[in-house]
Amino acid sequence: MFARRGTGMVHQVVEGDPSVGGRLAWLAARLTIRPTLALGSYVANVPWPWGLIDVAAGALTPAPGCIRATIRLPRCSARLVRAAGVLPADGTRRVVLYMHGGAFVTCGANTHDRLVTTLSNYADSPVLVVNYRLLPKHSIGAAIDDCYDAYRWLRGRGYRPQQIVLAGDSAGGYLSLALAQRLLGEGEKPAAIVAMSPLMQLAKSPKQAHPNMRSDALFCAKAFDAFTDWITRAAQRTIPAEEIYEPLDHIRPGLPPTVIHVSGCEVLLHDARLAARRLTAVGVPVQLRVWPGQMHVFQIAASMVPEANRSLRQIGDYVRAATDRHDVHVGGYHRSNLSSASHRPVTKRHNEIHADAVAGRGRCVAVGSC
Repeated sequence: MFARRGTGMVHQVVEGDPSVGGRLAWLAARLTIRPTLALGSYVANVPWPWGLIDVAAGALTPAPGCIRATIRLPRCSARLVRAAGVLPADGTRRVVLYMHGGAFVTCGANTHDRLVTTLSNYADSPVLVVNYRLLPKHSIGAAIDDCYDAYRWLRGRGYRPQQIVLAGDSAGGYLSLALAQRLLGEGEKPAAIVAMSPLMQLAKSPKQAHPNMRSDALFCAKAFDAFTDWITRAAQRTIPAEEIYEPLDHIRPGLPPTVIHVSGCEVLLHDARLAARRLTAVGVPVQLRVWPGQMHVFQIAASMVPEANRSLRQIGDYVRAATDRHDVHVGGYHRSNLSSASHRPVTKRHNEIHADAVAGRGRCVAVGSC
């Protein structure tokens, strides 16, 4: 591991080569999901039953000992998830507000149940997953409103901003940053932002021109044409017409410390690096972890891919560091002298998590043009 530091530079960690499990997951996604999304992109106006994906995922068995509860929000539902041994969401400790991915058109608490449960375990925290309203029936603005309502529900439970971590994957990364910006305008700053393979910019051209378009396991260039078309049409149907919001055009000081985990061969590496640069430029502590050879949101395969499990361990450690003591610098994974807020005993496994996160199993670099 080596490191360089410099003013205004992004702190980037490049992990090692993918395992056999990681390579197989990439190949499986490339052979199945990418052709399906490509077909849907070329006939984007067909009313594909995207909602059935989350319904079908509801048949999956939850992790042993996991506790789940449905929460009613003003315009949607949410699911409160606790892994075995995690204390209730009573406002006394930390909590993660999770925005799932799915291009704003599909997925939900069911598809992301195992990912969220694993995160709950490693973060030692309840996780509230927002089943926000989806395209094409609703606009992205409606999704942001739903995530805001979920945040307010947590505040009503007694949580302070410093106890709440905003997290999301893919489109959920966009929602996490957009929500943080809305809250900053109200004078509230959550403890941190966690983004996995995040979509941070709606503009399609930079992604379509990125060299990773050839190596992405899920997305072809045409997928982004359909994606932006869905977004534009949904925005135009609102009264008055909704302006397309680009979070990266509204970066300013005061946003929460941020950690980003992204595949090194996915096209959203562009968005991850751009977000890291712009946040760093205004003084927001950012760590960018790049995982070579992985598929988009590889963390969803934590039970099969070692890197996915390790990524979630590192993220869990980051969540703990961000919430255990609020004045700690969490641009990296520094947990020394943290107060012990956890009610669970420190096990050998948790010591290994901490050692992995601090020492890093990859190359640590600070780059100004990553």
